[in-house]
Amino acid sequence: MFLASGFSDVLPAIILLLAFTIFGGVIIFGLRRKLKNPPSTSIAFTLGDLKKLRDDGSITNDEYDRAKQSIVDYVRKTTTDIHKKQL
Repeated sequence: MFLASGFSDVLPAIILLLAFTIFGGVIIFGLRRKLKNPPSTSIAFTLGDLKKLRDDGSITNDEYDRAKQSIVDYVRKTTTDIHKKQL
């Protein structure tokens, strides 16, 4: 009798601990997956879009050249990083 009453007192704590463990494991698994595959950033403008803005007069030639160089540098960096990871 004594063992049965002790078990019924501990059972809710065991269930709660098990639930926290499962919930924590799911959260950790999700975070690890998210950190392992970071979201890719996309470029807001293509070179064609920039050229159109320059031709329309929305941006100056200097702004166009800086934005173009920024896009080219970003693409070089991402493709170089991918190539290095494959080696």
